Amino acid sequence: MCAHRFGSILILIVLLCFSPVFLAAREGNIIGDTFEEIAGTGLVIRTSPANVRVLIDGVERGLTPLTLDNLRLGEHRVTLIREGFKERTFNVTLFGNSRLVVSIEMEELRGFALVSVYKADGSPENLPFNPQIFANVSEDRTSAVLLSYDNKALVSLRSGYNVIRARAFGWEDIAMAVTINEHITTPVDFFMRPAVFKIGNASQSRRRFNPMNSSNLGTNEYRFEVSAPGTGHIIIIDKNGRQVHSEQLDPFEIWNQIIPWNGRDSHGNILPEGIYTVTIEVFSMQGIKETIQLETEIDYSINIFPLSLIGGFPGLVFAPMPDVLPAGSYQLEASVNYGYINSHNSFPFVIGFRITPVKNLETAAFFNINPRIDGSGWGVSGSVKYNFFSGGSFPFSMAAGITYAWADEDGENPFSPGRGVGLYIPLSMEFFNSSLAAIFTPGIFWYGPEGIVPSMLVSAGVLYKTLWLNAGLSMRLETDFTESPKFLTGIECRFYPPPSNLVFSAQAGFWTKGSGFGGYGGIGIGIIY
Repeated sequence: MCAHRFGSILILIVLLCFSPVFLAAREGNIIGDTFEEIAGTGLVIRTSPANVRVLIDGVERGLTPLTLDNLRLGEHRVTLIREGFKERTFNVTLFGNSRLVVSIEMEELRGFALVSVYKADGSPENLPFNPQIFANVSEDRTSAVLLSYDNKALVSLRSGYNVIRARAFGWEDIAMAVTINEHITTPVDFFMRPAVFKIGNASQSRRRFNPMNSSNLGTNEYRFEVSAPGTGHIIIIDKNGRQVHSEQLDPFEIWNQIIPWNGRDSHGNILPEGIYTVTIEVFSMQGIKETIQLETEIDYSINIFPLSLIGGFPGLVFAPMPDVLPAGSYQLEASVNYGYINSHNSFPFVIGFRITPVKNLETAAFFNINPRIDGSGWGVSGSVKYNFFSGGSFPFSMAAGITYAWADEDGENPFSPGRGVGLYIPLSMEFFNSSLAAIFTPGIFWYGPEGIVPSMLVSAGVLYKTLWLNAGLSMRLETDFTESPKFLTGIECRFYPPPSNLVFSAQAGFWTKGSGFGGYGGIGIGIIY
């Protein structure tokens, strides 16, 4: 019986999550032609694509999707017209006891272009030549057209005006407008010239980073674009002008270049905090030199690690924490949990994210679906947290935050206090080189819309952190001093293995209130950057 109920709830979750996709597919992705009679009267015409002109008995009536409720009963001649597509004509018969729904897949008028790509006269023979062809990038086709060994391709295109672009690393881009006829193969010849060697669009993934963070989270990436083959090297100099790291770059074979640096010197030793000057020198095959210079700061106070996003406020499941991500970082997570929560069997599905738009200020938002056998609901919540004391010589952190949650009657997030507004003062103290943190968070919560007198929330927890894993125990006491207090507790674990940015999580726990009690368990997956 339990297994059957669990399966039913899981099916309900899938339907709730994906029904908008199914509906969109029904409206927009028509495959083939269908004529369907449903309850009602009149005529409905849908097409793929939409915005097709509809003529009924020679009179234009509008664009698809089109609903006509006042057509006379009997037979009508329907004509569908859209530029670039074959005209469609068919007859329909309307009856007084049903509505006719017509779905038509329009057939696009297409022709062919015979594309040939050549080196322009006088081009160097030793410059690699591997051209790519792109046609109408704004359409669904965004990948390169496959060329034959002699750099030719027969390309199917829509009739009318088209733009074809030729690209090759080390060569100048060419774009050409062509008009395609349905019954004629149009020749298109490209003559490409060598590109001028240049670099541009230099950037770095993080202006400040902490090499002690896990894998990708403790690495900075320097990116730039180069127009032609060449090579180069990177040199990193500390604030005293001493060269601490240098590296020879691989020969350039593509436009986009990425150089990772893990904050260590050439011998693998971790470097101290401070500003470092990064110089990238590149050279063309003809010896032309170009230089990029950036500044990077190593800051060991920056800690990027995932927190729970299912309780309504980032932290442990039942204990908000003062830690915030560095500016520009974010975390996204989805989780499912099953158990006896808030006096009913529940299978909540939660999606949440946290992001730091500016230093020390973190925002978060959450969306939850809470389906049950006897009903279902949904809710949303958001929070803002400002960390005004963190790190330094004293391992203590403090923040202030506010959260707001709304849900329909059956959609309250079972891991948050409920619908309403909450104020929190998260505090934490770190021990053993920041591998262990003790958390204490007092708060108050106004339940809405019926709540006037706030409830007191007292949360506590402990978090153990390693380079790729953290695990925590948290608990929360909720009381308004008029009835039995509610006590919740849970354990959780998050694993973020290198070199990916994925986060895998698991949590379990229980709650008590008076003589009632319940438990839960769940898993989640997300990303952190």
